[in-house]
Amino acid sequence: MTTSQIGRFQIKKELGRGAQSVVYLAWDPHLERDIAIKTLHFSTPDPEQNRRLLEEARAVGRLRHPNLVPVFEAGEEGGDIFLVFEYVPGSTLTRLIAEKGAMSAPKAAALIRAVLDAVAHAHEAGVIHRDLKPSNILVDDKGTPRVMDFGIAMRADAARDGSLSGTPAYMAPEYITERNVSPRVDVFAAGLILFELLTGFRAFQGVDLNRVMERICHDDLRLPDSVTVDERLADILYRATARNPGDRYESAAAFRQALDAYLSPESEAAAAADAKQSTLDFLLRRMRHKSDFPALSESVSAINKIADSEKESVAKLSSTILKDFSLTNKILRLVNSAAYRTAGGGNISTVSRAVIVLGFDAVRNIAVTVLLFEHLQNKANAQQLKEEFLRANLAAIIARDIAHHRPEVAGHKEVEQAFICAMFHNLGRLLTQYYFPEESDEIKKSMQQQGISEEAASIKVLGLSYEELGIGVARNWGFPNLIVGSMRSLPPGSVRRPSAAEDRLRVLSAYSNEICNVIAATPPEKRQSELRKVAARFAAGIDLDDKAVKETLERSFIQVAEFASIIRLNLQQTMFGRQIRAWSGGTVGNGETVTELGTLPGAVLADNAVLPDGDGGDGQAYNAANAQAILTAGIQDISNTLVEDFKLNDVLRIILETMYRAMGFKRVILSIKDARTGMMQGRYGFGPDATEVAKAFRFQVGKHPDIFQAALSNGVDILITDTEDPKIAPRIPEWFHKAISARTFVIFPLNIRHNPVAMIYADKDQAGDIVIPEKELSLLRTLRNQAVLAIKQSVG
Repeated sequence: MTTSQIGRFQIKKELGRGAQSVVYLAWDPHLERDIAIKTLHFSTPDPEQNRRLLEEARAVGRLRHPNLVPVFEAGEEGGDIFLVFEYVPGSTLTRLIAEKGAMSAPKAAALIRAVLDAVAHAHEAGVIHRDLKPSNILVDDKGTPRVMDFGIAMRADAARDGSLSGTPAYMAPEYITERNVSPRVDVFAAGLILFELLTGFRAFQGVDLNRVMERICHDDLRLPDSVTVDERLADILYRATARNPGDRYESAAAFRQALDAYLSPESEAAAAADAKQSTLDFLLRRMRHKSDFPALSESVSAINKIADSEKESVAKLSSTILKDFSLTNKILRLVNSAAYRTAGGGNISTVSRAVIVLGFDAVRNIAVTVLLFEHLQNKANAQQLKEEFLRANLAAIIARDIAHHRPEVAGHKEVEQAFICAMFHNLGRLLTQYYFPEESDEIKKSMQQQGISEEAASIKVLGLSYEELGIGVARNWGFPNLIVGSMRSLPPGSVRRPSAAEDRLRVLSAYSNEICNVIAATPPEKRQSELRKVAARFAAGIDLDDKAVKETLERSFIQVAEFASIIRLNLQQTMFGRQIRAWSGGTVGNGETVTELGTLPGAVLADNAVLPDGDGGDGQAYNAANAQAILTAGIQDISNTLVEDFKLNDVLRIILETMYRAMGFKRVILSIKDARTGMMQGRYGFGPDATEVAKAFRFQVGKHPDIFQAALSNGVDILITDTEDPKIAPRIPEWFHKAISARTFVIFPLNIRHNPVAMIYADKDQAGDIVIPEKELSLLRTLRNQAVLAIKQSVG
């Protein structure tokens, strides 16, 4: 081809250029009109590819729609393909965004609705665009968006060719990972364009294309906090850009209809959505009237917020758990049980060490599970609640076991995600059983008397389904979209093979819960047939044979019995527990611990530990027997950690947590000296407001002759019984009096070669409350020496 003429078309000027294409403004002498002509040049001539492109061009050329830029004709010259388009004066959407920035929500929705109308028209003709992006959308002089460049569009009946074509930043996850092409890839791209219109910047940015595509496949798209968008439009955006294609709008037409409803708030769809939201809000208000729901919500929300934090998440999780000593006790028993002992690391006596050995997600899941059970206590309805909770817990254990043995599961994190997804799959039913027992009974009655489904009955009684209630509460608690998405039920019939992690978790969650339904309701003679029905339904996604299912159930039954023992739930007193016992051949479910728990003597605190007066529930009463056992176990914890490839902060957290739990201190805080400035600065700790109080610990080492300087310079441990004692008060620095109200505290300096490098501080509110016997003092000093050793090793 020449740059002055292509075929009969006379080139006027270049309009744009890409990696393999150039777009020109040209003149058609036959029809005497301006046209746009695009040339495609490939480094390696491929006649078959050219033939296919011309065939696709002919398919696109038959499309006519006011929001499409039509293809007039196509041809081949010099081995290169050229496409002739209507010339549309105007600007690309890319340029408009660059010039004007973000659009208002209604304007952005209206523009994308017009684009989707054109794309839907193409889909009806069997044509998928496959490279939808702002630079392929022209906005003409009248403001009408026109979709162009179907140059790599493909016929819907040729949806797999193995190649990767298009613009990486707008590719759908299933296209990147498996080259799957369907109308949903255009839906995903249109959703990304909507995001760009609302924010003024591209959804997935970066110069490293592999990293961009990796983010598309693994990160849920979320609007930044700085962008305020109506919740209805945000939900539409998130559904359009769901990584799992099954959770996405099934077509451009469905996406367009959702935007129609948003832009026409009086429509039936919008009214129905508003009604469901109002119903959910009403039910949430009823739940909040029960004192335990706000407490549960606050605890679960706090843990979920920690999970989203990339900074100090381990310390925050440990601190959150340690506020509840009964919860701490049960968690430590669980992490030392047979189910987790295979993780290694010996016996575990601190939450901080548990996180190191088992991982953040495992400890978080244990905490959320125990919290849920602890709060679901209702004398009037206790039996049914135990049934529901046991079923959810067994489903979670089954899901985790299967995920652990699946080759496609991407690491330990996804295994733990499987557990929590399955656990909360039927959250709506569980919460209804507890908070609305009368409505729960009415739902069951409607199912029996009218022969309707559980979903229909719950909608009839509550105004929305169990699923919608569970999802609404899960969002209210701050659960990530990965978990919320897994709570959506699968359609009836055969389940498709999952294509990504989100798909796998949703399928696995549904499978494990359906297995539990079989266990709950199936007599012995029908067990195998019912299990095979479930296996057939999930064959494409979870291909377990009879032997593998049996082994999974055997392992899971043992774990659920062990869990029940730790939380003091007698399986034999529940119908579901008796079913588990029957399925296991009577080997589990007898109300006793199935296997030896391997607990450390005294390493976990008694459930009835007494809180001292004035402690506000944030500290624990000192008990000599418990203290010595906890300190000894903590020393062993640290010894186990020091022989590993440890992080200094992990070791120091274990030391602080051990002191905090053993001695009943209100707060324990670590300060570290800055070698360059000589300033001692508080870093972190345990106890109420520990992070804020730590900020007050900022002073120059060796500058003032006070108690802290005496401890550091002489390398001696100092216990102050009463900060207001006339003999002591002048030695207490002013910064301490201003920031901290504690009347008694103890200082453990950390010195290397007589030079202070750090300091451990612990306090209580009332004068004289800290008493440290000789045995405990010796153990505390051993902990301090382990901290010094860890610092020495970490600095070489």
